[in-house]
Amino acid sequence: MSEAANFNGDVKVDGVVSGRDLGSAAASIQGFSTGGDKGVFAFKYDQKTYGNTERAIQIWNTSSGVFKTFIVDHPLDEDKYIVHATLEGPEGAVYYRGTSQLCNGKTTIALPHYFESFTRKEQRTIVLTNIDGFDRIAVQSVDGEKIKDGKFVVVSDNPESSQKFDWEVKAVRADGPKLQAEPNKQDLQVGGFGPYTFEIRQQQDADG
Repeated sequence: MSEAANFNGDVKVDGVVSGRDLGSAAASIQGFSTGGDKGVFAFKYDQKTYGNTERAIQIWNTSSGVFKTFIVDHPLDEDKYIVHATLEGPEGAVYYRGTSQLCNGKTTIALPHYFESFTRKEQRTIVLTNIDGFDRIAVQSVDGEKIKDGKFVVVSDNPESSQKFDWEVKAVRADGPKLQAEPNKQDLQVGGFGPYTFEIRQQQDADG
């Protein structure tokens, strides 16, 4: 392993400073935050996703850690941040949620027009939560499916019910392979930075 080069003072480069592909070990930069703590970060130019725009230039946190986080300004205290962590699970899931109300004991809720093409039919779930009332409500299947043609039906055993409720739908994305939650280490090549890790796929696998 080659030794790191040390420089005291400014460094000027006439040309391009580059690192390896993100799939292995992209060049990273270590700096100090305003609080004096060390931090490691790297620049990424994601033209494939964002095109030749300012959004394509991203800064990645490469410090090791447990949670994938994002940080935003606090809306009530300018001296603070709000730090949230991403929700994780053993599937590539998406969710949709909203509030609705029964009319004469029944209502139909339409999901986004792309829902059926974007998600798998299996393992879809629906959660209902009553608001200001206790009428019994349930999802009524259509042709044996909880969600059919991007819609689902909620009913009550009270035919006059106007029960208000929150709903949430979860489903697994259909635009990729199923997530293997416990792969053998020998079967998986991992790349990324710190907590931002991902599977590296060979080009022929990605194309196939």
